[in-house]
Amino acid sequence: MERPWGGLTWTNQPHVQQNLQALARNRAPLTHEGLSQLTPWRSVAYLRDLLMQCGVLPPADRHLLLFQRWLTEKLPTVSDPECRKLLDLFATWHIQRRLRALAGHGPLTSSQTQQARNKLCLAISFLEHLAQRGRSLADCTQADVDTWYAGGYTARRLTHSFLRWAVQSRHMPTVTIPHRSTANPAPITQHQRLALLRQLVNRDDIPLQDRVAAVLVLLYAQPLTRITRLSSDDVQHEDGKVLVRLGDPPSPVPAPFDGMLLNYLGQRPNTKTATNPDARWLFPGRRAGQPMTPEALAPRLRQLGFPTRPGRTAAIRQLVLQAPAPVIARMLGYNDDHTTRLAEETGGTWRHYAPGDHSR
Repeated sequence: MERPWGGLTWTNQPHVQQNLQALARNRAPLTHEGLSQLTPWRSVAYLRDLLMQCGVLPPADRHLLLFQRWLTEKLPTVSDPECRKLLDLFATWHIQRRLRALAGHGPLTSSQTQQARNKLCLAISFLEHLAQRGRSLADCTQADVDTWYAGGYTARRLTHSFLRWAVQSRHMPTVTIPHRSTANPAPITQHQRLALLRQLVNRDDIPLQDRVAAVLVLLYAQPLTRITRLSSDDVQHEDGKVLVRLGDPPSPVPAPFDGMLLNYLGQRPNTKTATNPDARWLFPGRRAGQPMTPEALAPRLRQLGFPTRPGRTAAIRQLVLQAPAPVIARMLGYNDDHTTRLAEETGGTWRHYAPGDHSR
């Protein structure tokens, strides 16, 4: 380690020594299942990442493992055995099934597993709501559902998944699930977007890491979930031009942001410890082999006054006015249908142009 003091501090902690001794003396098997027996979970997750990075343990989705550990601790807290059985079925055949499908396409994010936990917690609360009304899930009525959502639709919207699963699996009668629009917040204006981009150039008091992330949001309409998965290999410097690979083909980086991006590559954080010394992540995280999480990056940008979702919406709406929607979709990694719909909403006229060579 370039800075070994951090490693010594970590190994000197009593709970770390206890876990390492348990593995060394075979009190806990050196497997993913064996690690799940150890506590506290945050320290165990850190240790698991180190062991996977070193090849001691086979690769596994850390967020899926953390959710499964949480589930084994959460279900026993439900006192009613029938409700606990229903929740176990819901977690097995709906929640975990969906998480495994998502993990098959790429690493899970903490927001995805947090949403999964919220779904189960709301399912527990809904069953408690029925019990207070003297009902079970099998004799639930439309009035029970309407009363539940009347207590706060937005906070209880994730109950949709449990109710749909329960109806489809015939654990409850058919009911109508209320629906309300939860559209994204209005985008910032183009004037506000350009003003924020100017700040990113001129404000040296803002960490370069945050400025680069904000540029990727405001200039290329990238969500933080995608930004944090970028690698340094996605930044290309060829023939005096800087490109960032977000889709196909790579997108050009205009001045002065090209200089900012190249400078940042030489001073990426979290590369001085044992966790990520050879990391290729554009935004390395504090855990071994892991990038910075969107949940860690988003508060930093909010505190600096950079609106991520409204800024991203403003960027994509402006971009589809400047070029055909399918071109923007391919370059930025968006879906064609999504960019086409945005182009229609913003009054784009590119779709009215005939295809072909117009140079003659």
